[in-house]
Amino acid sequence: MGLYDELASFIAEASDEEIHLLSGIMKSLKNKRENTRSSYISSLMDMHLNIIDDHNLEITIPITPLLSNTLGMVHGGLTATLMDTAMGTAASLTLPEGSAAVTMEMKVNYTSPGTGKFLRCKAEVLSRGKKVIVMEAKVYGDQNQLVAVSTGTFFIIKK
Repeated sequence: MGLYDELASFIAEASDEEIHLLSGIMKSLKNKRENTRSSYISSLMDMHLNIIDDHNLEITIPITPLLSNTLGMVHGGLTATLMDTAMGTAASLTLPEGSAAVTMEMKVNYTSPGTGKFLRCKAEVLSRGKKVIVMEAKVYGDQNQLVAVSTGTFFIIKK
């Protein structure tokens, strides 16, 4: 069975939620192809970046069923992905052209369930050396409740 046949078969039996999710996945793939997102995961999670200054930024994502675990809250791994992306992006803002920051280590503490309409992650540069950048990220829910806190160490590399 080819891809078109598999897709047609899936759509024929899909629930409204599955159709909505499939539509969102297709939109995110199109966004990535058109280079409106920097990675497939940021596109799939519908990340919206707000650079505050050269050491701070926020990334907001809508909470959708695609992000949910079996308990109906955002999967912890996806919350960690949001924090890792925010910290790495903020770390990269401090670097000269031709350099990048990659995750060396990351610690996450979850404080409350990721539920509601969206999650907002604030990332901040705590310390920047010649080879390493230490970061912090905090994720908040739509009621401004703290969902998770993370620290991360990022290694500076040449692209």
